[in-house]
Amino acid sequence: MDKRSFALGMITAFSECVAGGCKRLALSPPLTREDYAAFGAEAERLIERHGLVWYHERNLDLPEEERFEWLLIAAREETVRRYLALRAAGESPARSLAPFSELLSYDPAQGVSTRCDAWREYFPEDR
Repeated sequence: MDKRSFALGMITAFSECVAGGCKRLALSPPLTREDYAAFGAEAERLIERHGLVWYHERNLDLPEEERFEWLLIAAREETVRRYLALRAAGESPARSLAPFSELLSYDPAQGVSTRCDAWREYFPEDR
Protein backbone atom coordinates (compact mmCIF):
# COMPACT_ATOMS: atom_id res chain seq x y z
CA MET A 1 0.00 0.00 0.00
CA ASP A 2 1.40 3.38 -1.03
CA LYS A 3 1.06 5.63 2.03
CA ARG A 4 1.19 8.92 0.08
CA SER A 5 -1.58 7.91 -2.32
CA PHE A 6 -3.69 6.46 0.49
CA ALA A 7 -3.39 9.65 2.58
CA LEU A 8 -4.06 11.98 -0.34
CA GLY A 9 -7.05 9.86 -1.34
CA MET A 10 -8.48 10.14 2.18
CA ILE A 11 -7.87 13.89 2.21
CA THR A 12 -9.63 14.24 -1.13
CA ALA A 13 -12.62 12.23 0.09
CA PHE A 14 -12.84 14.20 3.35
CA SER A 15 -12.56 17.45 1.39
CA GLU A 16 -15.47 16.38 -0.80
CA CYS A 17 -17.53 15.62 2.33
CA VAL A 18 -16.82 19.06 3.79
CA ALA A 19 -17.31 20.89 0.48
CA GLY A 20 -20.61 19.05 -0.04
CA GLY A 21 -21.88 20.06 3.40
CA CYS A 22 -21.90 16.55 4.88
CA LYS A 23 -19.30 17.51 7.50
CA ARG A 24 -18.28 20.82 9.07
CA LEU A 25 -14.79 19.63 9.90
CA ALA A 26 -12.67 16.64 8.96
CA LEU A 27 -9.27 15.48 10.14
CA SER A 28 -6.77 14.06 7.72
CA PRO A 29 -5.23 10.69 8.54
CA PRO A 30 -2.43 10.84 11.09
CA LEU A 31 0.84 11.90 9.51
CA THR A 32 4.38 11.65 10.73
CA ARG A 33 6.59 14.72 10.50
CA GLU A 34 8.29 13.03 7.53
CA ASP A 35 4.94 12.40 5.80
CA TYR A 36 4.00 16.02 6.19
CA ALA A 37 7.34 17.18 4.81
CA ALA A 38 6.97 14.80 1.85
CA PHE A 39 3.39 15.54 0.75
CA GLY A 40 1.80 18.08 3.10
CA ALA A 41 1.96 20.89 0.54
CA GLU A 42 0.18 18.69 -2.00
CA ALA A 43 -2.50 17.85 0.57
CA GLU A 44 -2.99 21.56 1.30
CA ARG A 45 -3.42 22.27 -2.43
CA LEU A 46 -6.04 19.50 -2.70
CA ILE A 47 -8.01 21.04 0.15
CA GLU A 48 -7.78 24.53 -1.35
CA ARG A 49 -8.91 23.23 -4.76
CA HIS A 50 -12.16 22.24 -3.05
CA GLY A 51 -12.55 25.87 -1.90
CA LEU A 52 -11.81 24.95 1.71
CA VAL A 53 -9.46 26.10 4.45
CA TRP A 54 -6.96 23.98 6.36
CA TYR A 55 -4.94 24.13 9.54
CA HIS A 56 -1.81 22.11 10.25
CA GLU A 57 -2.18 20.53 13.71
CA ARG A 58 1.18 19.45 15.09
CA ASN A 59 -0.20 17.98 18.35
CA LEU A 60 2.64 19.38 20.41
CA ASP A 61 0.81 18.31 23.58
CA LEU A 62 1.48 14.64 22.75
CA PRO A 63 4.70 13.02 23.93
CA GLU A 64 7.38 13.21 21.23
CA GLU A 65 7.53 9.42 20.76
CA GLU A 66 3.74 9.27 20.19
CA ARG A 67 3.36 12.48 18.21
CA PHE A 68 1.66 12.65 14.86
CA GLU A 69 0.26 15.51 12.82
CA TRP A 70 -2.82 16.07 10.71
CA LEU A 71 -4.59 18.67 8.65
CA LEU A 72 -7.94 20.10 9.66
CA ILE A 73 -10.24 20.44 6.68
CA ALA A 74 -13.02 23.04 7.02
CA ALA A 75 -15.28 25.22 4.92
CA ARG A 76 -14.96 28.23 7.21
CA GLU A 77 -12.29 29.83 9.37
CA GLU A 78 -14.88 30.02 12.18
CA THR A 79 -14.89 26.22 12.39
CA VAL A 80 -11.11 26.16 12.74
CA ARG A 81 -11.33 28.83 15.47
CA ARG A 82 -13.89 26.72 17.38
CA TYR A 83 -11.58 23.70 17.10
CA LEU A 84 -8.64 25.76 18.37
CA ALA A 85 -10.74 27.05 21.30
CA LEU A 86 -11.44 23.45 22.34
CA ARG A 87 -7.73 22.68 22.06
CA ALA A 88 -6.87 25.77 24.14
CA ALA A 89 -9.30 24.48 26.79
CA GLY A 90 -7.21 21.30 27.02
CA GLU A 91 -9.25 19.00 24.77
CA SER A 92 -7.49 16.79 22.23
CA PRO A 93 -8.97 14.61 19.47
CA ALA A 94 -5.97 12.33 19.96
CA ARG A 95 -7.38 11.46 23.39
CA SER A 96 -11.13 11.70 22.70
CA LEU A 97 -13.27 12.79 19.76
CA ALA A 98 -16.30 13.37 22.02
CA PRO A 99 -15.69 17.11 22.65
CA PHE A 100 -15.27 17.58 18.89
CA SER A 101 -18.28 15.50 17.79
CA GLU A 102 -20.44 18.49 16.85
CA LEU A 103 -17.66 20.07 14.79
CA LEU A 104 -16.96 16.73 13.11
CA SER A 105 -20.71 16.38 12.36
CA TYR A 106 -20.95 13.12 14.26
CA ASP A 107 -24.47 12.11 15.24
CA PRO A 108 -24.30 9.28 17.79
CA ALA A 109 -27.92 8.34 17.02
CA GLN A 110 -27.09 7.82 13.35
CA GLY A 111 -23.50 6.67 13.57
CA VAL A 112 -22.24 3.17 13.05
CA SER A 113 -18.92 2.16 14.51
CA THR A 114 -17.20 -0.57 12.56
CA ARG A 115 -14.14 -0.41 14.82
CA CYS A 116 -12.17 -0.45 11.57
CA ASP A 117 -9.12 1.76 11.40
CA ALA A 118 -7.80 1.23 7.89
CA TRP A 119 -4.90 3.63 8.41
CA ARG A 120 -3.46 1.67 11.33
CA GLU A 121 -4.22 -1.62 9.60
CA TYR A 122 -2.20 -0.66 6.52
CA PHE A 123 0.46 1.40 8.30
CA PRO A 124 1.03 -0.23 11.71
CA GLU A 125 4.46 1.40 11.99
CA ASP A 126 2.66 4.71 12.75
CA ARG A 127 1.33 3.44 16.10
